[in-house]
Amino acid sequence: MRNLLALFGLVVIGFGGVGWYMGWYKLNVSKNTDGNLQITADVDTKKVSTDSSEIFKNVGAVIGNHVDKAAQDAKTAAPQTAPGATPGPVVAPTQTPNIKLPELPAVPGTAPALPPASNQGPIPLIPPKPM
Repeated sequence: MRNLLALFGLVVIGFGGVGWYMGWYKLNVSKNTDGNLQITADVDTKKVSTDSSEIFKNVGAVIGNHVDKAAQDAKTAAPQTAPGATPGPVVAPTQTPNIKLPELPAVPGTAPALPPASNQGPIPLIPPKPM
C-alpha cells in the first residue's frame, strides 16, 4: 500500500513538472492589500490536449517501428528447414557396450598368457622362456 502511494505521488509530481515545462499552466502568487497570499492558476486546456495527442502519436509510432523491426528480424532469423525435419531427442542404446578390460600383469616366475588369436598381427608373438 505504501509503495502504491509513493508511485501515485511520483506520478503527480512528474505530471506537474512536465506540465509546467510544457506551459500547460501558469501559477501566479501575489499578496493582497491585507497581507494574505493569493495563488491563481491559469490552465491552457487546448495546449494540453494538442500536446498530449501529439505525444501519444509519437509514442505509438516508436512502438510500431520497434514491432516492425522485431518482426523483420524474426523473419530473417527463421530456420530454413521444416519443423518436421528437426532431430528429436537422442535415445541411449538399450544394450550395454562390449567393454574390454585391461589384462592383469603377469606374476613373476610364471609365463604370460598368449594373446588371443584375433589380436595377432603379421608377426607371430612367441612368449619368452621362463628362467
